[in-house]
Amino acid sequence: MVYTIGSQLGFNDCVATGSTTVNDISTKATLKGEALRSAILDVAATLFIERGTGGTSIQDIAEALGLSRTAVYYYFKNKEQIQQSLTEEVLSAARKLAGDTVARDDLDPVTALRALVTQHADLILSRPAEFRVADRTEADLSPKQRVSVQNARRNVLENFSHVIERGIREGVFRMVDAHVAAFSLIGMCNWSAWWYKPEGRLDRANVAEIMADMAVNSLLREAARRPEVPDVRESLRLVREDLDYLEKLVLSDSK
Repeated sequence: MVYTIGSQLGFNDCVATGSTTVNDISTKATLKGEALRSAILDVAATLFIERGTGGTSIQDIAEALGLSRTAVYYYFKNKEQIQQSLTEEVLSAARKLAGDTVARDDLDPVTALRALVTQHADLILSRPAEFRVADRTEADLSPKQRVSVQNARRNVLENFSHVIERGIREGVFRMVDAHVAAFSLIGMCNWSAWWYKPEGRLDRANVAEIMADMAVNSLLREAARRPEVPDVRESLRLVREDLDYLEKLVLSDSK
């Protein structure tokens, strides 16, 4: 059996049409090195999502690729190692990218948020199989793996929230719930693992840039409402302007 990788979700304007099989990508003779490892992960991800890790064997993965079990064992010593590669590794990478960005004191909130979204989206777009498995098979993870995955996700969320909160304090972002906003932006990035196809009309850099623009523009305050200096005195000035405007509206309506 040759297994179909991925599914078409109707986003044909920005993704390629038609399904792709492992044999379309390469044959046993040409699948080597990192390409074969990636193909194993892609097929394993699809099988894990559809059948669960308990319902998928190394033999299933090998048959889907048209390979022997020995070829799969060359890259992964067991199914648990495949699962670990599909969950912990990619989320650890996401956590490190976010942490490194937030630790930089030379980035203003807008620049930092743009960097967070761009790099998170690009990571997902470059390794969609891993994110799909991490998203859908958490219940099948061992307790240790589950804790690792949850900690990585929590850390990414905290870093996004931290940057948004800083932007709110400095007056460049609107007054929003930073936690909800962070969840929303991360969710936007995560969903791309399900619809993006690299052979579509937009490459992953373009898609990541679009997402970053959407993220920043969804939170920016209007230019006229941003304080010239992020301090209490400047904030009070903006409040007084609002009160003066409100007073004019009330007095105008009462005439």
